[in-house]
Formats: sequence, C-alpha cells, structure tokens
Amino acid sequence: MPEINKQIGWQKYEDYIEKQLSCPILQHIIQNMLSINIDDDEQLEMDEDEDDETYEDEDDEKKNLSMLALNKLMPLTPQIIEDVSMLSNFDCWIGHTNFDITPKIKDILNRTPGIEILKIFSRYRFFVGIGQMFDFQNIRFDIEQELIKGEKDDK
Repeated sequence: MPEINKQIGWQKYEDYIEKQLSCPILQHIIQNMLSINIDDDEQLEMDEDEDDETYEDEDDEKKNLSMLALNKLMPLTPQIIEDVSMLSNFDCWIGHTNFDITPKIKDILNRTPGIEILKIFSRYRFFVGIGQMFDFQNIRFDIEQELIKGEKDDK
C-alpha cells in the first residue's frame, strides 16, 4: 500500500449540523410532509367546524398549523437536546481524516488535554468537545503534532 501523508480536516460541529439540516432532499421531504399535515389539519378543522366560519387571521392560523406539523415531523428528540447541550457547553469540532482512526489514534485523542468529549463516528471521522478552559487552536496543534510524531515513530 502506498504511503500517505496523514491529514485532518476540521469542521465546526454547528456547520456540520446545519449542512445536514439544509440538505435539499431533507428540505423537500419536510416541505412535502408539512403541506400534507397542514392539509390534513385544515380538513380536520373544517370537519369539526360545520358552520363555515372564517378565521380573522388565516395567516396566523396557517403558521400555527405549520408549527404543529413541524413538531410532529421533528420533535425534540434526546439526540437534538444532546447536540444543543454540547454546542452550548463545549467548543465542538468534527475531524475528517484520510487515514484509519485506529485504537492507537483513539488513545492519542483521549490523552490530549482539553478534549472532554470524544466520539468516533466512523473509520475516518471523529467528534471532539473542547473544554471551556482550553483553546481549540492549541488542541488542534497538539493533535496534529502527536499524530505526525506517531507516524514518524512507526517507521
């Protein structure tokens, strides 16, 4: 196997979440589900309200129905609550690598001062939550130096 120059690309976790939520396919699905739910809710209200009363402010009513439909589609799950909590308590980053995240690399990350949360997402991706008393730029430098040093020591 040819030798690779190890690299880590960094992405703010907020950007990562925003990218997932702004995915065109997801937006299309949500929009379709919202329109279906709004139509269903409006039909249900019309069935319940036989005397054909009109609302004074139909825009407010549609907004309320949209919010109800959105809440049905995307309720506050434990995962969303955990993500928001992490974002407010830690400086959160995703590391994208061009090399396998082995148990040895996981140990290096675990030993790095300042990393309070470590999650391995996949073979090439990990999450770090940096404590408030630490600077990400310093942690990033330490991680990259340790991985480069580790690479040279293996040779």
